[in-house]
Amino acid sequence: MGLCIVDKDWRVRDISDCDLELLPEIISWPELSSQSEALERLSHMGALDNLVVKDTLSITPRGAHALPLSENIKNIESSSLKLPWWVDLGKPNSLLPGLFETCQIFQMMEISSNDKILLIGPRGNWWTEVILHLGVSKIHILEIDDFRRESLKNRWEDLRLDIVSKALNCDIVWSGLEYMTIDSEDLFDKILITGGLKEIPTELFKKLKNNGEVWAPIGLENNTILQRITKTTSNGIEEQYMAMWDVDMLGNEAESVLCHSNEYEKGDTVHVEESPDLIREAWLHANDNPTKDRIGPNSLLEIIREVWNSTDILLEYDNITLKDSIARDLFRMGHVLQKIGVFRLAAEHHGTSYLLSPSAESACYLGMTYSIDNEDALAWQRRAIETDPNFGESWNEIGEIMMKRGEIENSINWFREAIVSKNYSKRGEAWINLTRAHMEINQNLSAFFAAQKAVDLFPNNAELIELLSHLGEDLV
Repeated sequence: MGLCIVDKDWRVRDISDCDLELLPEIISWPELSSQSEALERLSHMGALDNLVVKDTLSITPRGAHALPLSENIKNIESSSLKLPWWVDLGKPNSLLPGLFETCQIFQMMEISSNDKILLIGPRGNWWTEVILHLGVSKIHILEIDDFRRESLKNRWEDLRLDIVSKALNCDIVWSGLEYMTIDSEDLFDKILITGGLKEIPTELFKKLKNNGEVWAPIGLENNTILQRITKTTSNGIEEQYMAMWDVDMLGNEAESVLCHSNEYEKGDTVHVEESPDLIREAWLHANDNPTKDRIGPNSLLEIIREVWNSTDILLEYDNITLKDSIARDLFRMGHVLQKIGVFRLAAEHHGTSYLLSPSAESACYLGMTYSIDNEDALAWQRRAIETDPNFGESWNEIGEIMMKRGEIENSINWFREAIVSKNYSKRGEAWINLTRAHMEINQNLSAFFAAQKAVDLFPNNAELIELLSHLGEDLV
């Protein structure tokens, strides 16, 4: 009967039985892939089956429309993070959505060649370029803010997209809300609104062909649902709820014009200079709201919120740099992807996070994306401990791998080290694992004492309490 847990002085740190040098070294280092490779991945996952949309997104790089990034972060455009295209994130729709959200929207819309499109809220010209390459004959871009609209027009020309649009025989028109007061016989096949409205934008049906569609997120703030609203031949409408799409609201001014036919009152134009400091702030805070611009069922959005704001793992930095901030967001995004079972993408986010700003957390969670028989599962836990010897989760993870491989006695040493680690918010899990390990080799007294500690940390765990009672009976 093993009594080592009783005799062990848990205040003394001793890793003599946990030799990191015996663990394998890293073989593979996942990093963010190119946008084309990321689209292939979405296709294999079944999230992108429209070849036209796939080919279009392959030639319209997201990063070209983001604010300049002072740090050289390879393939950041293919990450699942949102990218800022405007320096003032207080303005609605100042972010570029991810590839997943973008391919979902355009697959649902089924834009056809030669369609005429009204785009309200152009999202930094990226979605405008996507629509252009889908073969439409006209894109009317309605940007509410005068200064942003001028900036977008300048960027469009800087990227020489004005030349591209002429070569593709696509008319590009720019306007603000005053366009809604102009009578026109030029009607649209589809209207896409990228910001939220509280009500159906009834005024837009005057701009729509029969059987044309308005695609708009409708609802209250933080609870907008993408709807397809079709104008029927009898001037009626048909509504269809498509997906939760958490977007910024367009605002009262746009609401009054688009939904209530109120007259447009032009306000003062506010000029914002794109200074290096403001650009840095935009990148620092682009992903503060984890569900903003995400599309999917409410259950998915809840998982994203829960994981993003988890207090179990918090990467803390003093005087955080931009590189540290993006590394932290990549880690959190990797953690989200891990939770929903997208392990390869999760590994790429963690791997790039570690490259930017090495942390035990990113190395540990990267290791968890591998199967237990893959040597990189242990190698990345080794790297995590080498980065921060006090990070208990990796000591526990190594113990779990060894226990699953049948190396029970060896696993016990690693669980003990997890328990005495200074930086470990899930210490109770190591006590539970230690209990199981002792039980596997019939060290029931040691298992009993470990279970007592586990119950102290999880007093409401009925299964654990029952196990402790069972172990106690065996000792009588």
